[in-house]
Order: sequence, then structure tokens, then C-alpha cells
Amino acid sequence: MTDLSWTEDYGENDFNGFDMSVLKMDEAYLSINIPDPSYTYRLYRKHVDCVKCPFVKLEQLSPDDSILIDGLRVILKQTPNNVYRISTQNAEPLEASADYTCEFGEDFGEFGIYNVNVTKSGCAVDVVKNAVSTAFPVLTVFLIYCALFLVIFGSGFLWRKFVTKKEKKEKESGGKMRVKSLDTFRGISIVIMIFVNYGAGGFAVLEHASWNGLHFADLVFPWFMWIMGACVPISLMSSFRKKLSNTSIFFNVLKRSIKLFCLGIFLGAGSTLECMRIFGVLQRFGICYLVVTTICLFLMKRDLIESKHKIGKFFTDLLVLWKGWVVVGVIFFIHCMLLFLLTDEGCPQGYLGPGGWHDHGKYFNCTGGATGYIDKVILGKHMYQNPTSKEIFLGTQAFDPEGILGCLTSVVHVFIGVQAGIILLVYKEHTHRLIRWLTWSVVTGLVGGGLCAFSKEDGVIPINKNLWSISFVLVTCCFAFFLLSVCYVLIDLKHWWTGKPFLFAGMNAILLYSGHEMTYGHLPMRWVVYCGKDHGTHLIALFENLWGTFFWVFLSYYWYTVKYFYTV
Repeated sequence: MTDLSWTEDYGENDFNGFDMSVLKMDEAYLSINIPDPSYTYRLYRKHVDCVKCPFVKLEQLSPDDSILIDGLRVILKQTPNNVYRISTQNAEPLEASADYTCEFGEDFGEFGIYNVNVTKSGCAVDVVKNAVSTAFPVLTVFLIYCALFLVIFGSGFLWRKFVTKKEKKEKESGGKMRVKSLDTFRGISIVIMIFVNYGAGGFAVLEHASWNGLHFADLVFPWFMWIMGACVPISLMSSFRKKLSNTSIFFNVLKRSIKLFCLGIFLGAGSTLECMRIFGVLQRFGICYLVVTTICLFLMKRDLIESKHKIGKFFTDLLVLWKGWVVVGVIFFIHCMLLFLLTDEGCPQGYLGPGGWHDHGKYFNCTGGATGYIDKVILGKHMYQNPTSKEIFLGTQAFDPEGILGCLTSVVHVFIGVQAGIILLVYKEHTHRLIRWLTWSVVTGLVGGGLCAFSKEDGVIPINKNLWSISFVLVTCCFAFFLLSVCYVLIDLKHWWTGKPFLFAGMNAILLYSGHEMTYGHLPMRWVVYCGKDHGTHLIALFENLWGTFFWVFLSYYWYTVKYFYTV
């Protein structure tokens, strides 16, 4: 049961002696009553995403009105993502199969107050104050921005109609028209990426999955990689038409890859040399762009004329890239050999878990299996030090989600995108393009889903962004093919949508990515209301995160109007 509030308001600062102003986003109060002093009870907790994990002890309970931590009652964090148990056992940790007095927590919510009365036979959980709905404020933010857009665009319309009396139209040349759905797809990816990086309103469902699984935020980076691959053959064919030599094209590709890698280090490496992070998002872009474009440069057929033979006509797009697929197949085979055969001391072969307390702590120092081991040996301290696995699974190891081994499956990912670009070049009829894109969507979705048994934790290879597993590659490619097909129908086929405003962002994607990373924490892109505090509520967080995202979309529109397009 939650209270609906347009502004996510918890009410009075003092509620029956509870200081509500202390609570932050996704926090609640818990008061535990121990009437019988002859028994010693202890409170344990685990995160709902911590699969096969034991419960970790928080506090020993005494027969007081509540637990006191630094003079405050217990403040529950990440509600309702934590599950709590009370037990008379003194174990560290408490195994999931161990006896316990009671379990609670899944129904807790933000700004709620809960009272637990402990008895010998169990617990009774009473709601002292209802939680506040965190979904309802989404409607508030939506209405606010709708009103702002109506004022802004309404004023612009009146200005054009009665003052300038001119209507700007995009000039369409008699030559080949640009496929706007590609830029729009790229724009959708970068805009969502900025929103997620800014916090996604603090909603867990919009953030990255802690280990296995696929959340909304997990789609944008692989989509960005995929659309880069789709543009590779288009760019190469342009170079071929200009009669550039293979050597010249290769060195241009190499130069661009080095720029991407160095830009990535500049944005994410930090300033401490001892633990400077080597790999990252743009670094992976640079590596995959170099490998995939080189494969296409030397192995892709340059005669993209659709075959006249009935069978050959259907497979022309595959025949153009068959030599490249052989090389990519070898790369994937090497990845599988390393992933399932290489292992650290004390870790099992083929381990794909997060280490820590996962699987009851049996492989505590095996985070990421071979993926983490390779990074540890080669990169040492030069890898990401604070992965999500530390927070959820309480491990101690560093782990880089953009590490070395994941680059191999990322190459496969980008090359699947190349296939989408080849389809666009080979087939001129809209129906033929859409049939093939949707076929690829179905096939990659079924194979990827089969590898993970269409579940979060089961299957041969679970969907995992941190490991960039092949099931993750295939499933995200499935959605990418489908999204491109939808954009293509709406924009390039039916002309029901121009692709704006995402079109603007897609034409300056690298500039937007670099800009939002460099200005993180600076006005007017980012702001907080109070000194030394976070946003406090999902309402403010969502409003601010969307503000920052819209800022970059507007800036991309300005760059579009002045014809400024930045490429690495």
C-alpha cells in the first residue's frame, strides 16, 4: 500500500518521533521490538539480485524499542530491493537454508515506517506509515515537460507564422538520399545513454543489471556498437568510390581508432597513474572499429550487385561477407576457449559468476571467471575498481565490464551490425531490406534466448553485459534489428516521422558523449537543490536527469542548424 503524491512528499518532517527529513531516495525506517530479553536476536540482510547468496549480519538486537545506529533507528536502503531476516543464530553469514525467526522486506517502500514485533514463534510486521509511490511522480514530470514543450514550440510556431513568414524546408538533392533511420537509431542510443549515465531518475529498472539479466540501460551501449558496425560498409564503399588505396584507408581507420582509444582514456582513466583505468567505453569502440573495419576492408566483396540467380539473390548479402564471417568465427572460437578453459587458482573452469557471496561464497575471489582473471593478470590495478558486483555480492575484487576478453565478443557484435549495413547496400527494395532485418532479429533472438534458456539465471550462457556474453550479444542485436526496422518504416519508407529530435543527436553522437562526460556535475547540465545532498526524491532526480538530457538534444539541434558535425 502506497500513498499517491504528485510531488513524492512524505508529509511532516516529524512523524511520531521519526525524523522524515533524514530519509533519502528509496529509504525507509524500521523499528524492531524485542519483548523477551532472554533471547538474543540478530538482523541479517541480502540484496534480491544476490542469487544463491547467504544473509549478511547487520546488527545484534537488544530488548529496546528499536535498533539504534548512530542515534537513529534503522534506515532501510534500496527498498524494496533488500530482504531481511531475524534469527537467534550467531552466524556470519547466515546461510539461506539456516533456521530463522522471520523474513520480511519485499513490500517495503520509500519513506515508509515499519514496526516489527518479534516473538518466539515469528514476527508481526505493522505499517506505521505508508510508503510514498515512486511511480506516480513520473506522471508529474511528464506533465511538466509537456507544458514546457507546448510553450516553447507554440511560441516558435507563432514566431515563424507571423514574424518571419518563412518555412524552412530541408533540401533534397537529386542524388542518393541519406538513410535517416541510421542517424535516428544512433541518436536514440546516445540520448538514452546520457539519460542513464545521469541517473535515470534513480529507478532501478532503468539502470544496469547487477550481473545476469537485461535491463533497459543495458541496451544502449550494444546498440551504439551495432550501429557503428552498420555504418562501416557504407563508409568503406564511399572510400572505394573515391579510388582510395587499401593502405590509405587502413591508416585512416587506424588513426581514428587511436583517437577513440585516447579520448576514452582522457574521459575515464582518472588522474592517478598507479590505478589509471586503461579500458572503457570509447576504448572498446576504437578496438572493435579497427578490427571489424580491417576485416571488411580486405575480405568484403566490393561488387554489391544483387545476384540474378534465385538462390544467390536471397543470399547475396551473406556471400559478400562470408570470408569475414570465417575470421569472426575464429575470433569467437578463441573467446570460447579462453572463457571455458582458462581459470585462476581456486576457481572452476567456465565460471561466469560475480564472485563474492554468490553461490554461498564458494568462489569468493573468482569474479567474472576467466574474464576477470585475464584483466587481473594483464591490467593489474589498471581496471575498474568499483563494479556493481562489489555492492550487491559484497566481493572484494575489481572487475572491468569493458575489459579485454569482452572485446572479442564485441567484435562479433559489431560484425552483426555490418551485416545490417550490407543489407542496406545490396538490396534496394524496402521490402527486401525489412524482411532480412526482421529475419536476423528473429534468428538472433531465438539463438540468444536459447543460450540463456529464456531466463535470467539459467541456460548454458546467461545474458550478461559485464561479461559481454554471446547471449547478450545476440539478444541485444535482436532488439537492434527490430528497432532499425521500425525506424526505417516510419522515417524512410512511410515518411510519417522525420527522426527529429533524435536525428540531430545521431549526427553528433561522439561530441554529445564526450561533452556530457566532460561536463558531468557542472551547470547548466547538472544541478542539485541542496548543499551536500543528493536529489532526495525520484521526482527531482527524474526532472534533473531529463533536463540534462534535453540540454544536449537542444545543443545537437543548434549544431545541426549551423552545420557543425564533429567526427573523430
